[in-house]
Amino acid sequence: MAEPPPEAASGGWTWHPPLPIEGAPIVVWPPRPLAALRWLVSFGFLWSLVLPFVGTSCLVWFLLQPPLADVATLALGWIALVWARDMALMLLVAGGLHWWLHVRRGQGTDRRFERRDLGRDDPRFLGRDQVVDNMTWSLASGVTLWAAIEVLFLWGYANGVVPMVTWDDSPAWFLALFVLIPFCQAGHFFFIHRLLHWRPLYRLAHAVHHRNVVIGPWSGISMHPVEHLIYFSSVLVHLVVPTHPLHLIFHLHVLVLSAVQSHAGFAELRIGGRPVVGLGDFFHQLHHRYFTCNYGTDYIAFDRWTGSLHEGTPEATRRLARAQRPS
Repeated sequence: MAEPPPEAASGGWTWHPPLPIEGAPIVVWPPRPLAALRWLVSFGFLWSLVLPFVGTSCLVWFLLQPPLADVATLALGWIALVWARDMALMLLVAGGLHWWLHVRRGQGTDRRFERRDLGRDDPRFLGRDQVVDNMTWSLASGVTLWAAIEVLFLWGYANGVVPMVTWDDSPAWFLALFVLIPFCQAGHFFFIHRLLHWRPLYRLAHAVHHRNVVIGPWSGISMHPVEHLIYFSSVLVHLVVPTHPLHLIFHLHVLVLSAVQSHAGFAELRIGGRPVVGLGDFFHQLHHRYFTCNYGTDYIAFDRWTGSLHEGTPEATRRLARAQRPS
């Protein structure tokens, strides 16, 4: 990734990517098929969004998942196992990133976006502490609903309620789903995110997440339970499109663990000065600072098409301010 532009500090950022932000060459006109293919196998998409969560979902499925025949009946034993493995993953990923980036400060400010630290002694947060607040919402509500949804769908696969496809049915489709699911989730996210900014829903639920202007790994799914239900609703696609339980687990990992990743506050996890995996998303970082822009992702152009795009430039900030000014 490019070195920090000299204007980064003066713009209130420790670091940011080259501006203006350019979207992914996926949904563009005229089409750019070679550029799109290069992006699909890039560090930012394949190596940071797809493969890590294929890995975590395979770990869960092959090592920590009872046979489908055993989950055809709801029973406390396997339900507790699902909750425990989800809790462990959340503590490991969010807790590990928080410790390395914000407690130990293992990479200093290298590729860090915000100059400010996470909130302490702030009355907006439970316990007056942002990390305590974020952990409470993420674990008590987020992990609980994540596990409950996972349990219901696993039971549904086992009982033929959820349509299922196997590797033997179609290896190509089985693999393609791992690429298609992030796009499905991203499209769903744009529309439900705009809905969550509707004033009544914002006041009821989404305001909990937007307490976090400076964000860290525990901010990713720090949400009101109503927002969690709306956010997780993208998995309803599995009731229509035949998938495998492994895809369902992957989808939930993308929803939860990639949110942890994208809210890390740093662009990359770097060890010894070398990038290991992509983390934070400056596109979404801008949303947490300015609120009424960048509702979706930078790889599906809904914000550009609907006029809510902030490309990270001072002019984009002025344009946003003019749009919000009463006429």
